[in-house]
Amino acid sequence: MCHRIVRRKMKILIYHPVLLPVTHYGGTERVLMWLAKSLVKSGHEVAVFAAPGSVLPDPLECITDPEALRKRIGEFDVVHSFTKLPDEWNSLTRGRLMFTIHGNGKPGERFHRNTVFLSRNHAERHGAMAYVYNGIDPDELRFDASVRPDRLLFLSKTSLKTKNLRGAMALARRHHRNLWIAGGERPLGLRLETAWMRLLGRDWKWVGSVGQSEKADFLIQGRALIFPLRWNEPFGLVVVEALASGTPVLASPYGALPELLEFAPECILRSDSDWENALTGRISLPDAHRCREWVLSKFHQDQMAREYGKLYEKVLRGEFLNPTEPETRISAEEI
Repeated sequence: MCHRIVRRKMKILIYHPVLLPVTHYGGTERVLMWLAKSLVKSGHEVAVFAAPGSVLPDPLECITDPEALRKRIGEFDVVHSFTKLPDEWNSLTRGRLMFTIHGNGKPGERFHRNTVFLSRNHAERHGAMAYVYNGIDPDELRFDASVRPDRLLFLSKTSLKTKNLRGAMALARRHHRNLWIAGGERPLGLRLETAWMRLLGRDWKWVGSVGQSEKADFLIQGRALIFPLRWNEPFGLVVVEALASGTPVLASPYGALPELLEFAPECILRSDSDWENALTGRISLPDAHRCREWVLSKFHQDQMAREYGKLYEKVLRGEFLNPTEPETRISAEEI
């Protein structure tokens, strides 16, 4: 006999004590809000513990007083934290506690057995099994399938060496490509180099820091996003957002990137010759519709909520999400 699985409706607390909603970028915070909204849409009751001053849209409940939360903690079926919590929370929540880690741990760092990672690679590098891909709200982005301006885009935190803005600029120079850069105001030297290229008549532009609406406009201003990162990226939200905008992504093969670009393996570039072929038009890039359809099938906020819902049920049954405590086995920079 086949028994139909009935998904129970749960009362869920999402714990992330920062000011919500974010007014600028805040990737983790946007993912959290997308998750909360989709969980409500699925019929769950959701409260979010956030920093004082936070105001969330109905029907999300916003809790900002720690003492009030402590008194009510027993009401919730599952507590889902986006940050580490003291050990006492295990007893406070009767073990109905899980975590999502958005970064990379330090070698030897250990995590709660109910920790969820952002990709298969992210989990494997921490000796874990549980992971859920980030999901986005595609309505917060602009989709454009028309012919784009002949330029490359770079969007990431420009001050982080691991994101390899310097390498992206070198690739654009070497292959005579135009380049627009967004994601911060530093470092000054690379900003000056961008200005110099513009004085030479090249279509180079330092856009600077962008919020969500500005980012939506930026991501349709070029033919491809380049992501030549030099570390093991846990996920790569900007990659998914670019694809949802109809913009193909050219990326290094580190961390989660091969998973995010599984539909277009030709966009994973493993050598200088691969980058040369991609930037000189010797390989065909996926078209805008194919890029967006991939995201809608794999990285939609509703899909993320469904996957987390399955994990909430396991936690509620008293099951652990990982067979042992996850431990960082490979550093983020070990590529």
